[in-house]
Amino acid sequence: AIKDGNDWVSPEGKIIANKELTMDSEQPRSFAFCSDTMYHEDIIPIIKNVDLLYHEATFLHEDIDKAKATFHTTSLQAATIAKKANVGKLIIGHYSARYDNLQAHLDEAQSIFPRTYLGYDGLVMDIPKKK
Repeated sequence: AIKDGNDWVSPEGKIIANKELTMDSEQPRSFAFCSDTMYHEDIIPIIKNVDLLYHEATFLHEDIDKAKATFHTTSLQAATIAKKANVGKLIIGHYSARYDNLQAHLDEAQSIFPRTYLGYDGLVMDIPKKK
């Protein structure tokens, strides 16, 4: 009965309010993983409001033709998905080997979605608890 929100009544009739016996549970945290995929807005309702999204960003947007031809996504497109889906944080990854420096990927994505981070082996990302 306490789990259902009822107060507790002792055998002697003393009432202890439910709010003194319980605390609100933490909200679950969520994560979505979109890799090896082309830009596809149909995914947005599925990943809407997740706390952390990993999305491939194989190409820079200047190479969008290559992205389309190989069924991949640009950094700009990954950030657009993150923004439209209202996610908390975006990690981009699955980069093409043609790029020696990934800063351009980060800059491009952050121009649309500032809470973007470069994914790399060993990355640990904090997902804060919700109240």
